[in-house]
Amino acid sequence: MSLQSQLNSFVTRVAEMFQQIDSRTGPLARLDTNAKSDLVTAINELAARPSGGGASSSGVAYQHNQPSASNAWVVNHNLGFRPSVSILDTGGNEIEADVRHTSANQLVITFAIPLAGVARLT
Repeated sequence: MSLQSQLNSFVTRVAEMFQQIDSRTGPLARLDTNAKSDLVTAINELAARPSGGGASSSGVAYQHNQPSASNAWVVNHNLGFRPSVSILDTGGNEIEADVRHTSANQLVITFAIPLAGVARLT
């Protein structure tokens, strides 16, 4: 995945996250901070608000275990957004792969060779 594609994907995920935050906590205009342009302050304030669920204390929102080697992993995470994906092989080594978000609740990870391992979504 090219750097431009990664940046575009990141911007899309951030926009989707803010839409979810708005529905859970209210619009950003209601934040207590006076520095609305200070994104770090806004994010810290939102992170301090109770969420009633979501990611665990480890930061992993969903973990997909793939015990059998395959060229394509279909991950039904049902998170309602396009998460970041970290992929580990069975030896615990982080590996790169093509990640295609097919919907807000599913993604497909494609490898050049069949692999087994874990995908951690945040």
